[in-house]
Amino acid sequence: MNRVVAAVGFVLVALGLAVFGWKVVVYDLPVLPTDPEGLWRVELNVTVRGAGGRGSVRAPVPSTAPGQEVYDERSSADRLLFTLRTEDGGRTAVWRGAFDGVHDIAYGFRVRLAPVETPLPTEVGAPPASAQRYAGSTREFPMDAAEIAATLQVLALPPPSDVAGRLRSIYAMVAHEVATTAGGSDDALLALASHAGSERGKTALLVTLLRAAGVPARPVTGLELRGGAAPREIPWAEAWAGGAWVPLSPTGAFFATRPASLVALRAGSFASVEATGAEAVTYHYEALREHLRPEELAAMMVPANRVLRALSLYRLPVDTQAALRLLLALPLGALVVAIFRNLIGVPTFGTFMPVLIAFALRNVPIYVGLAMVVGVIIVGVFGRLVLERLRLLLVPRLAILLCLVVLGVALFALVGRRFDTRELFSGVLFPIVILTMLIERFSIAIAEEGMRNALVRAGYSLLVTVAVYPILRDPTAEYVMFSFPELTFCVMGMLVWIGGYTGYRLLDLVRFRSFADPSDDAERPV
Repeated sequence: MNRVVAAVGFVLVALGLAVFGWKVVVYDLPVLPTDPEGLWRVELNVTVRGAGGRGSVRAPVPSTAPGQEVYDERSSADRLLFTLRTEDGGRTAVWRGAFDGVHDIAYGFRVRLAPVETPLPTEVGAPPASAQRYAGSTREFPMDAAEIAATLQVLALPPPSDVAGRLRSIYAMVAHEVATTAGGSDDALLALASHAGSERGKTALLVTLLRAAGVPARPVTGLELRGGAAPREIPWAEAWAGGAWVPLSPTGAFFATRPASLVALRAGSFASVEATGAEAVTYHYEALREHLRPEELAAMMVPANRVLRALSLYRLPVDTQAALRLLLALPLGALVVAIFRNLIGVPTFGTFMPVLIAFALRNVPIYVGLAMVVGVIIVGVFGRLVLERLRLLLVPRLAILLCLVVLGVALFALVGRRFDTRELFSGVLFPIVILTMLIERFSIAIAEEGMRNALVRAGYSLLVTVAVYPILRDPTAEYVMFSFPELTFCVMGMLVWIGGYTGYRLLDLVRFRSFADPSDDAERPV
């Protein structure tokens, strides 16, 4: 290794470590994820289209309340005026202006959730005025309807002094005697009449029956946050009892205890995203788990320094963050491949083919992924041997191999379905082009180097894949590289050092060990 290479590598490593140390020591950013329970980044994305007329888009947004702490709210208005309003105790995000063409608007926040446990009351007290407003009959909650009175008479509720007993009786009836159907009615009376309704319909029925029984009640619109899936809008009910709002799920999911997976958007209404003056509107929620310590929630991994704040990846949209978390782990995989190829001397198919294979397998157990790769390669190689007899051109031949790979992956999915092995379903998500190119390289190696050498190279490729696989799957490595992307300079510096190494590789010492044996000198010809 010459001095220039050593110096360049040193500068890159020192630069990465300097920025990393600055952020850790000066701004006290956590080096490792502590993964506090219930910490999420949530984003609402709305697309609205208009023909030039004025209008508005309204969306319920969460407030800090028992069980949820809201931080770091941001919004993009896209030529519209954005305001936050407090209405009926809840908050509403409003975008208004002239809808000229398509507007993409967004509202994001970070939230820390915790379970909400509300003990049932033992004594009855008069509800305050803020709760009394949810005790009357409305069009949506017709507590004065004859069907409601008849239902309460059949239930034979405990006396009004036993509020906890009344809650249990009405909750059990709605949760267990009224079916939950996706296409069910949203109306309380229709859900009661057919003994089936949607989640909203059952929530409306539960609120109506509670109000008719003398218990103030209100609906709540919220989100169910799920790892690996988009948030789901979900309603539930709250009943005023014992000086607190008691959460109740009409589907039977919870009673008096709200799970830590729910964030409340609006209490007292089923309102969701609405638009006036627009020709079309669509919206969706996205959520991503965060890895922060509780005392750093306000900063949210965004340092106070202006430069570091501008370069913080945590300011990007949620979907972009999810993609970059995976991409920023790839340099670590490339470093492992360089070590295997340049220092150990392991031959592989392509320079970074093992990294791509490991990237393709990251969502399945390694043994399942390798079995699927080997199976698809076998199918593809036999297919290529048949295609060689046809003497086809390169592009059509690769396209046919692609078809065979797709059929092979589909076969694995069917086998997984037959034996109820969910891991095999993930094979459908394999980057098909990667497998196709792997088959082509393996076939070329057979033709140029023979079957034995091709199998050796394939074995080494899978060995390096197994070494890279844990890195691309490790959430700690993903967190560190995403939170401190300057460490990529350190990886580049080490790659410069490896690239400048011109000595023997480890396998070369094994391969040529006979030349280093002094006892063989006398037998060598002069």
